[in-house]
Amino acid sequence: MKFFKLLLVIVAGTTTAALLYFGTGLHPIWPLLWFAPIAVIAIAPQLRASHAFALGTVAWFFGETNLWKHLAYGIGLPWPLIVVSFLIPAIVFALGVLFVRSFLRRGSFFLAAIAFPFYWVSYEFLSASVSPHSTYGNLAYTQMNCLPLIQIASLTGIWGISFAVFLFAGATGALLSGAGNQQQRRMVAMATAVVLCAVFLFGASRLRSNPPARSLAVTLIAKDVPMSLYLGSEQQTLELLREYADEIRRATPAGTELIVLPEKVGRVSEKVLPEVDALFNSAAAATIDIGLVRRTSSGAFNSSRVYSPNGAVQANYDKHHLVLGVEPEQPGNPSERVLLNLQSSRAGLQICKDMDFPQLSREYARDGASLLLVPAWDFDLDRWLHARMAVLRGVENGFALARAGRNGLLTLSDSRGRILAEKATVPGEFVSLSGRLSVAYEQTFYTRTGDWFAWICVLSLLALLISRVTPTGRSIKSRAAST
Repeated sequence: MKFFKLLLVIVAGTTTAALLYFGTGLHPIWPLLWFAPIAVIAIAPQLRASHAFALGTVAWFFGETNLWKHLAYGIGLPWPLIVVSFLIPAIVFALGVLFVRSFLRRGSFFLAAIAFPFYWVSYEFLSASVSPHSTYGNLAYTQMNCLPLIQIASLTGIWGISFAVFLFAGATGALLSGAGNQQQRRMVAMATAVVLCAVFLFGASRLRSNPPARSLAVTLIAKDVPMSLYLGSEQQTLELLREYADEIRRATPAGTELIVLPEKVGRVSEKVLPEVDALFNSAAAATIDIGLVRRTSSGAFNSSRVYSPNGAVQANYDKHHLVLGVEPEQPGNPSERVLLNLQSSRAGLQICKDMDFPQLSREYARDGASLLLVPAWDFDLDRWLHARMAVLRGVENGFALARAGRNGLLTLSDSRGRILAEKATVPGEFVSLSGRLSVAYEQTFYTRTGDWFAWICVLSLLALLISRVTPTGRSIKSRAAST
């Protein structure tokens, strides 16, 4: 019997780790995450609390190791820091397993079935609220290839996606645990099915609905260059910028209205900035958005600089959210938002990591933005994931996206998260992508109401925790045992 139980523990832990490994990371197979927590949750009531905690921690930890290469070689984090970054979510998952287990063992079957999604969404929301990386690492991004599911973000933000995934996992784990009577199990199964069907039906309906839109011709251009060139002399920077100007003239189709170039194409001082402005003023008869580091007397700023079709400097936006330990520049004014009037539409400016923060995109949408222009610079390995994080902001708030990422992807997407065109950048060569974006102003429910759903999850989690310590809550187990 002990051998059989040990075998079950090994199988459960291995299953959870394997499903998490392939269902998350930089290229996730999205359905696998739905099943990843189930085995550990299902077996937890049969184990001691310490054993269930250890199983959950170990399984989740090894499942997260799919990011080791990216963190160690792409970003360059030291291995102790990587281990800690894996260990914290693993412990959080294990505590969540114990939370569900506590309800199962006391006979609160319905609460057990809903406990895990409320717990996990609360953890993701509260950690994003205090983290300098905001929603980076949120497991909802693994679902970006499931278009009907991610439409729920237009109502709930990113939090509704995680809730749907972990409602399925938590309820299924409770059903497979053997707890509950037949009526309870049937009610939980039916309620879970109804909620998930509603989510997918809403998503299918939103994908079919397309508000009246204006078509905008957009070209994205990028060239991956060595870091030594980026850190090189100002003369090298000017030469690269001349190459970009020549490529704009060569690769931009007739009729193009908007051109977006990557983040930090070069570093320029105030002394040579007029020369750079003159260079792009004459480059094309279209609006040009280029990422530059401006070195001024008051410090350096990671900027998005926009030139109008008539050759004037139209706008300048300084990046709000810098990558800690990587970007030495100063952040821009946190209250600053820059919008461009493009005939019948308005375009907002952000830069790369800014798009990891839902609030800034929501504020742009409230200001009337129907399109976001995003110069970016990725870490190569994370090109798909980081581009999709930006795409989800468009689903949340109803705007289209034009994102040009060096060491990444050139991406055009619509307000439903559909990728209209995409191309990977390559070292040493210019890559261009041209397409048409359907741009329409459509303020979503999430834009108007914000993180209401996340706060409901937090309050629900508090109610569940209170139910665990109150005399009324503790009496449930004894009543269940007597029936």
